[in-house]
Amino acid sequence: MALLTVNITCSTCDGRNLCDSCRTAARAFAAAGHRVEHSTRYAALRAAAVGAYGFDACVVPVSSDERSIFDAAVSLLGDRRLAIVADDAARAAFDAPSGVTILPRRSFDSGTFALDWFSKAPSIENGPRTEEPATVAMPRVAVESVDDRLQATRRLKRVADLSRDVIATAGLGATPRLDLLAVLDDEIAWAKTSETVFGVCLVHLPGLSVARPGEPAGSGELRIAEAAKVIRGAVRSSDVISGRGDDFVVVLADAETDGAGLAAVRIASSIAGSRLRPASKGKARARGFAAWGVGCAAFPKDGTTRESLLARATSTLKAI
Repeated sequence: MALLTVNITCSTCDGRNLCDSCRTAARAFAAAGHRVEHSTRYAALRAAAVGAYGFDACVVPVSSDERSIFDAAVSLLGDRRLAIVADDAARAAFDAPSGVTILPRRSFDSGTFALDWFSKAPSIENGPRTEEPATVAMPRVAVESVDDRLQATRRLKRVADLSRDVIATAGLGATPRLDLLAVLDDEIAWAKTSETVFGVCLVHLPGLSVARPGEPAGSGELRIAEAAKVIRGAVRSSDVISGRGDDFVVVLADAETDGAGLAAVRIASSIAGSRLRPASKGKARARGFAAWGVGCAAFPKDGTTRESLLARATSTLKAI
């Protein structure tokens, strides 16, 4: 068996401070003489999406409710020696295309998994095939066009770009603000293609970026950045935050109506407890659309276009 470099990815550790499973798996590969490199899952998928993935083999742990990650790994790493670590190995093996190895999570965690899949030469034919579904069982959403798959891959790269490790490597000082309309378009395409659901929280903060008397130049942009930071602290690290003007949209992967509603409450509470809004000094609070508020919507229940989702989120705005 040729000695290879295997990339162990993980959603628990950051590739530096390794979790027990990654540490154990690395010892098993090293004992067989292979070289091991660790990274986050998104860092690996981002590299594959842009054609910069250079490892011989990749191990991707996937939970039973992460079918979109399963699809992305198969689509983007199908030309490599790919192993998916699954909770339900039998189900995942049934859904996986030929050429993709399924490792039971227990054997991965204990380092007792087989390495015979390393002897298989990678082939582009190992990628997803039309007659072989590369998904695990979840509610299905109709796919409207083949262009959705391309849109989904673009969205994957966009989400991967938010990885803190990737940004640090690129030497960027701060996470760039994503355009909310573009993010919604890509998220909808991704959801239709990977047959998932997602939630949306619209954070409406009118006047946030408007210059205030006596403020230095750029203060409005600083408040926008601070608002993004406050919102980020109220949601999951995997959720995507985008914005345009004084509005923000948070995309909540795999969340439905209840999940989006809970996120909206957390966001509103975080903003209310922040220093973003100046004291009213006795003035009456604005009402209606002129007031700060948070609303939510869910795909596909509340709509399947960005316009319908934004309209629903706007109609449910609750004042902060």
